[in-house]
Amino acid sequence: MKTKGLLLMLLAGAATPGFAAHVEEVASGERITTPYVSLSVPAGAGWQVQRRSDTAIALARGEADNSFAVAALLSRMGAADSPEEYEALIEQAVAKDGDPANPDRYKLLEQSVKYSNERPYPCVRYTATSEDRAARGATVPLLLELYGLYCRHPADPSIGVTIMYSHRGVTRLPHLAEDAEAYLRDVVLTTP
Repeated sequence: MKTKGLLLMLLAGAATPGFAAHVEEVASGERITTPYVSLSVPAGAGWQVQRRSDTAIALARGEADNSFAVAALLSRMGAADSPEEYEALIEQAVAKDGDPANPDRYKLLEQSVKYSNERPYPCVRYTATSEDRAARGATVPLLLELYGLYCRHPADPSIGVTIMYSHRGVTRLPHLAEDAEAYLRDVVLTTP
């Protein structure tokens, strides 16, 4: 599950000159649906589709020192027979995530991985804050805040779905948790 890596690529793209020329802009509230997932574009102007396929939706907006990315991504997921094993599976996956070309780029400041019963299928809530020491276009280290759910897809338990909302900027955003929660609640896993 290379979730953080994809989100970081999206955040970097949001800060790249010419970014808007190669992507589709979407309006806040617009619904995007694939055979496996459906979501609404979060609040705010300037969201752009970075990736859209049957197995992935990824959007980004912003500039080098203040950018956002959201995603709903499907991937194969290993077995876990209990909530504790599922938490451990996710912890192992996110521990491998990052920038292979620059392993010292991110300094993890805080992280939480907790099993959740909020949906009728197994999910793990994930939050993390890291320092990004090499953000493209930034002149200072930036904070990367991630909020997400890792769930088993109800159509096939061997499929994992990563649902993420992230912000990268100079400071923390006081309303980010509420914005992320609204996005996470809105994502619906569908059966083709």
